[in-house]
Amino acid sequence: MHTIKASAGSASYEILIGNSFLHDALRRPEVSSAERIAVIVSARVDELHGEYVRRSLGDLRGRSVLLLMDDREENKSYAHAERFLEKFIAEKLNRRAIVIGIGGGVVGDFAGFCSGVYMRGIPVIHVPTTLLAMVDSSIGGKAAVNLTVGKNIIGLFHQPFLVVSDLHFLESLPAGEVTNGLAESLKHGIIGDNAALELLEGNGPDSLRRVEVISELVAASARFKSAIVERDEREAGLRSILNFGHTIGHAIESSMGYRGISHGQAVAAGIRIKVEVCRRMGLLSEAEAGRVNTVIQRYGLMPEGPDLDIDQVIRHMEYDKKNFGDAINFVLLAGLGNPRINQRIPIDVLKQVMVEMC
Repeated sequence: MHTIKASAGSASYEILIGNSFLHDALRRPEVSSAERIAVIVSARVDELHGEYVRRSLGDLRGRSVLLLMDDREENKSYAHAERFLEKFIAEKLNRRAIVIGIGGGVVGDFAGFCSGVYMRGIPVIHVPTTLLAMVDSSIGGKAAVNLTVGKNIIGLFHQPFLVVSDLHFLESLPAGEVTNGLAESLKHGIIGDNAALELLEGNGPDSLRRVEVISELVAASARFKSAIVERDEREAGLRSILNFGHTIGHAIESSMGYRGISHGQAVAAGIRIKVEVCRRMGLLSEAEAGRVNTVIQRYGLMPEGPDLDIDQVIRHMEYDKKNFGDAINFVLLAGLGNPRINQRIPIDVLKQVMVEMC
């Protein structure tokens, strides 16, 4: 069992990491003092773990309303949020109510947004059920919903009351979802958290499924990300190091229409491309680049030869508001664990690396 104390701005909360302890976590004062509880649950999670969730709620069910959510990205919309907020009103949620979000990143985002805007903000407890949500999206307070014109257009910062990472939910996690989380942990490992990198180097796909190993990895990433958020809650500077590999990864996903490649694979591709750029610029040694590439290969994080239209990927990166002229702004590495923000890379250099690697 790991307990990590996190803070951001005026908010302080704990991140709990353990196995099959949801019932006990929900008996904490943060939950038991609530007059009403809205539990937003991924429909897929409910199908697989509904009995476990209801058993964990136990006597809290008398003052709870269970709201199932189809957690496809298109349902993380402002219109969908409005319907859920109206349900909050119908169920008589007041300022002494709480929201619990049980699911992956979509449910976490949605629960965070709904709780953050309802009555100017009521507490939210995140129960992430994917590895990606445990190591990344459940920590930091970002919450947003989509409009028809784009993703995450309407949002806010709303720090959680509590984060409960129950590893029980990972037992049913598909391999692709595991890849998504491992790519994020690798990112943490190379931009500053040596513990995560060493855990990935010292284990393999089989041993990483053991509770005692995966709990250490989740804890390492949670400690690292919460420390970054504590120093820069609103992404004014330092927090942008968490975008390492994501500018390229998001452009790859967009160029492929979010089909044929997972988020984790796209981020891993972005990491590998960025590491090679840093090596060629003399910022990373051969040995450092080799450590990163070995982990990517060991866990199969990057697909072999993804079918990319390089020019289209570049165009998607050029759309980014941080970029201008004939260069793109990136987070680069001046050695493992030493990220540098707002570094410009000439487009022709980036394109050459991508052509050779993809």
